[in-house]
Amino acid sequence: MIRIPAALTALAAVAAIATTGCGSNDDTTEKLQQQGQQLQERGRALQQKAATIARGVQDGTVDPQDASRELQDDAAQITEEAKDAAGDAIDAAKDNPNVPDEVKQQLDDAQAQIDSTGGN
Repeated sequence: MIRIPAALTALAAVAAIATTGCGSNDDTTEKLQQQGQQLQERGRALQQKAATIARGVQDGTVDPQDASRELQDDAAQITEEAKDAAGDAIDAAKDNPNVPDEVKQQLDDAQAQIDSTGGN
């Protein structure tokens, strides 16, 4: 099962929290926003690829098992990149002295959830 939308949703939430606390560092905020946009674009491209592959499977021109592996590999790569970007956003927010300790704890909790999803 491809879980890219969930990964991107989680990244968007973490990035929103993190960039709220990172307003004083425009370079970091801009980098995080660019990472988020790139991941969203890659997620959309993967969804389009999945739709194209599904049509190929239906008309018999694409092997379902090969297609499934290919989509899973692509999804796993995007998910890992999303996890890395979320970690960067969390670290940036936690490094900001204006972020309250309670929010930093929430960010630690979010990072623990991200880390528990497996992979790298």
